[in-house]
Amino acid sequence: MTRKSFPRVMVATGVILLTAFVLMGYAQPAAASASLPQVNWVLQTSETTITNPFSIEYVEMTRRIGARTDGKFNIRILVAKEIGIDRDEFPQALARGTLDMAWLYSPVMSGVYSFLGVFDLPYLTTDQDSVFKVNEVIWPMLSEATKDAGYVFVPNGLFAWLPQDILMKDKVADLGNLRGLKIRVWRAADATLIKALGGEPVYMPVAEVYLAMQRGVVQGLNTGPQAMVENSMWEIGKHYYAVRLEPSCAWTAVNKRKWDALPEEYKKVLQEEVAAATKRIRDKYDKEVNKQKATLSDKGIIINEPSKAEIDAWRKAAQNIWNPWAEKNPKNKEALELSRKALGF
Repeated sequence: MTRKSFPRVMVATGVILLTAFVLMGYAQPAAASASLPQVNWVLQTSETTITNPFSIEYVEMTRRIGARTDGKFNIRILVAKEIGIDRDEFPQALARGTLDMAWLYSPVMSGVYSFLGVFDLPYLTTDQDSVFKVNEVIWPMLSEATKDAGYVFVPNGLFAWLPQDILMKDKVADLGNLRGLKIRVWRAADATLIKALGGEPVYMPVAEVYLAMQRGVVQGLNTGPQAMVENSMWEIGKHYYAVRLEPSCAWTAVNKRKWDALPEEYKKVLQEEVAAATKRIRDKYDKEVNKQKATLSDKGIIINEPSKAEIDAWRKAAQNIWNPWAEKNPKNKEALELSRKALGF
């Protein structure tokens, strides 16, 4: 072989080898990815926007899931009643497959499994740390209760709302005496508490409160500061009272049949990104409380810290709710005992 012919021989040999690799399948490293199915899901929330502190992290989650699966696993977030399903209906809609994913809220779930009402007992849980401690100790009970529910909880998919406070149209002379005041609530235990303090609780979706306060149907509402901000409540409320009621929480859940049918690659991505989203929420939790309250203050809301006597009145009324709730059935009692021990009560 001459020196001049050597390069031509090498090129020809390379072409032959490359052709052989293609024919034998060596040039198909993306075949596994290409074989994965297109999956389009919806994730139902009861939030009114996708820009609140919680939804925004799940928007990022869905973006990352799509990017990691080359656009083959897409999840669209639904806001409150976008397809006509109220949050009280989420568990049933998820179980039958009308929804692929949903946030299952503790106040809703306590209507299905009464022992989950432990998350809604006033002044038992007061922040995300106490919520996570309670979730850890009652998890075996929850797992057993939902084993045939038709949905599964995504690991590390729990997050807590911000502490729930009170926004009133007018200044309250004595927060320990709510006589004559109608206050919007969304949880049964809070309704009992407001009633014990002399007020009149009114169940109402937060999206309806603006007009209700304008018309005098209610004089105030109980919700978190982020809901006050996103619903422009500063336009009809004036006095914010940091009573710090239980935050409640939500589990991220998936329809069981759809979870079982999901490719393992997608399951792994979903679990990792849900965990990352809830971690981002946890990491910014305390800052978010102050940020939302600062926004309300900038809009003209007066932030009031209740006096010790007022908070003592609220806590005393709350303590009278715990034991009657626990005595309703053995599961309630077990959940409260486990929670009190975990929280040092």
